[in-house]
Amino acid sequence: MNAHINVNAVDADLVTMLRENIERYTADQYSFEQRRTVLRVGCGYSERAWSDYAAMGWLALRLPEEAGGVAAPVAATAPLMEAVGAKLLLEPILASVILGTGLVLKRADAAQRADMLPRLADGSMRLALAHQESLHAGTQTPCACEYRNGAVYGHKIAVLHGDCANRFIVSATNAERGGKVSLYLVDAAAAGVTCRSFPLLDGRGAANLHFDGAAAEPFAAAASPDADARALADCLHEAAVALCSEALGAVRALNAATFQYSQVRKQFGKPIAVNQALQHRMAEMYMLEQEVRAFSSAAQRALEGPVEGRERIISGARAFTCSAARRIAAEAVQMHGGIGISDELDVSHYYRRVMVNGTLFGNRDFHLARFADAGHMSAPA
Repeated sequence: MNAHINVNAVDADLVTMLRENIERYTADQYSFEQRRTVLRVGCGYSERAWSDYAAMGWLALRLPEEAGGVAAPVAATAPLMEAVGAKLLLEPILASVILGTGLVLKRADAAQRADMLPRLADGSMRLALAHQESLHAGTQTPCACEYRNGAVYGHKIAVLHGDCANRFIVSATNAERGGKVSLYLVDAAAAGVTCRSFPLLDGRGAANLHFDGAAAEPFAAAASPDADARALADCLHEAAVALCSEALGAVRALNAATFQYSQVRKQFGKPIAVNQALQHRMAEMYMLEQEVRAFSSAAQRALEGPVEGRERIISGARAFTCSAARRIAAEAVQMHGGIGISDELDVSHYYRRVMVNGTLFGNRDFHLARFADAGHMSAPA
């Protein structure tokens, strides 16, 4: 092999090929009407599409080659998540492929990896991160899950794709580790697990979970007592970056739909696109799209760059894209008029996705506060 091969060029070629593959598949197999059919009669996502993703290698992007993966860089998830936003994919890509698989790669030992990675690659295993907790009444203190004597006790709420997961990755405090947060694998069908499923506003599934002595398996890779917490923080950063990429796909689709509608919708005998006020608004939407693209790229680079300053860049990008995507979605709905809120029009579904994504793994205010705190901590005295 040529020792001087350009690794960045190889990565860029991989990303380009993946983007073309995703765009071809979604254009042919994941139309808006096909998606609506899945929502009406399916289980919250398309099992056929999930099988197709596995066959095309999308589920194994980050996996090592010996596990059937392609060992792709973090940047390779960007076109996949852009497609999630552009086509409003319903399958558990963020929950299982980004978060779940990322935690397995970071914290599973050799035996756990040998058991789980092939099943993640072929789609027979779906993971969901159970991390969000409700608060004690009248306080800001979470009702933390506890791990003791090989079992988990407590509640988790709003687990994204918890309705279709085979296994949960559960964060829980461990008294044997000084009350530190650790991660545990729990089978969805295990005794002591109660799963109450519900649809989110955008149609994807979620679940509230109750654990009453459910058997739990700790991640076994040797490391410091804080290794699970650090791995969880790293994967939540990756989720935030993935949501930035998804926002880019969604706003690009919204802007294209709005521009096309302005060309065919007529008022007083002329297309509404000739209205100068609407032209200015659409220009602002386009500029916001380019800013979302820039922030998304910056967040991707931060994941692969130095740790110092990473949280500030990622949280800043996430806070901005939350606001920008919501503004573009609201403008798109308004410019479509009354039909903009109808279930038959895709614009209303993009609006719902943007609203839901704005609450996942930290909303705009949460990330804005982290951005400010990180900037304060890094400022010179």
